[in-house]
Amino acid sequence: MGITDGLIKIVRDRLREFGIDLELEPPGSLASAGIDAVATLTRADATARYAVRVGVPMTLSSLVRAAGTRPPYPLLVVGDQVSRRSAASLRDAGIQFLDTLGNAFIDFDGVLVEVQGRTEPAGRDRDDGHQSARPGRPANMFSSRRAQVIFALLAWPELATGKVREIAHAAGASVGQAHDTLAQLRHSGFLNSASNRLDRTDELLDYWSAAYPTGLGRRIELARYHGDPSRRLSRPDPDQSIYLSGESAAGVDIARPATLTIYLEGLDPRLPIANRWSSSPERTRNVFVRHKFWVSPRLGEGRSPASRRNVPWPLVYADLLDAGDARLDEVARDWRAHHARLDEV
Repeated sequence: MGITDGLIKIVRDRLREFGIDLELEPPGSLASAGIDAVATLTRADATARYAVRVGVPMTLSSLVRAAGTRPPYPLLVVGDQVSRRSAASLRDAGIQFLDTLGNAFIDFDGVLVEVQGRTEPAGRDRDDGHQSARPGRPANMFSSRRAQVIFALLAWPELATGKVREIAHAAGASVGQAHDTLAQLRHSGFLNSASNRLDRTDELLDYWSAAYPTGLGRRIELARYHGDPSRRLSRPDPDQSIYLSGESAAGVDIARPATLTIYLEGLDPRLPIANRWSSSPERTRNVFVRHKFWVSPRLGEGRSPASRRNVPWPLVYADLLDAGDARLDEVARDWRAHHARLDEV
């Protein structure tokens, strides 16, 4: 299902209820990534551009399955109706949405719109929802700093029963950010108050990996290039550590990877030259360079060849999903199942 004239009219009407104007453009090259349109939202002096995807159904799980190449704009999911549960899941994952009844989570440039529980369109007698359109930012559990802390707990579950400063150090976050995230996790039922261990870990990983590309992943991106992902990496500085992720990670077992995702302490300007990567806007970007923000708390981790080359396993999983390649779906599931079993041992 694409975006129809009828749906455009309804979406525009719903946005006008909150004083937001909508301009739509064709998706252009983003159509191959499953994007139905590019939208510009404007309210007073605030403006933002979105990659629009029509959700059928409007659920987090269907969105993850349909994920294509990461768009250059935040995702806005529109559709007929989102349930309370799916709205909460999308909201917690930091994914913005709007349905034809007016249920919404939209957050840009100091504008926040949250509407929950509408079962009939606005203007009718019955409307049991709550709405707001006000400046400010929501307490998003998967904001980039909180996502760093959640990542550390997913990668090293034993941290949850340790000291807050140890969690903060592993996550590359402040002690205050770590403490705040732990409180959010307890409030949301993902951290057991009695045992201080993670609960509903599978669900937490689903939410975290869905929010990663447009949240933490976007913030820590250093550069994008076009290059040959199967080419052996050249290091101008032999002492520089390069951590592999996605389909190029050790153990993923992809014969000819279509993308290369690496994490570095800092980008050496000689690296793209040595590897013949192009930054030309006319070339499709398939080499993604991101900042390494974490510090492993496990003694000796990183000394084996595989550990030294790979990022922690939840990042490999998130980057496999983010590639938007159907052939990697089963690879990602197998990778996740294997490492989840190891964490249980």
